[in-house]
Amino acid sequence: MEKMIAFCGLICSECPVYIATKTGNTQLQEQLAKDYSTDSCKFEKEDMICSGCHSADGANEKMCLECPMRKCGMEKNVAHCAECAEYPCQYIEDYVPVESSNRKVLEGLLQR
Repeated sequence: MEKMIAFCGLICSECPVYIATKTGNTQLQEQLAKDYSTDSCKFEKEDMICSGCHSADGANEKMCLECPMRKCGMEKNVAHCAECAEYPCQYIEDYVPVESSNRKVLEGLLQR
């Protein structure tokens, strides 16, 4: 599977929801729905479908459709936030902590 990186630095191709979608693994989707559910947010198997945030149909309504970084990146037509002239913007500061793996991915892409 080709490495794919989301706007926020998440490596989509390593994400279990993305993998379950691409492989059609409904059992994994069911398990992920249970694993990701909380008392305040319940997920169903159908919520565990993602083709990556770059895909027009890839944003799951419950998980990513309203993601401000996705919206911004789509509007600016960048591959990831590190390509943006405004990086790191307030979205990055608010949602992608400096020590997170996603931030480290973006910082690595910035240095290329």
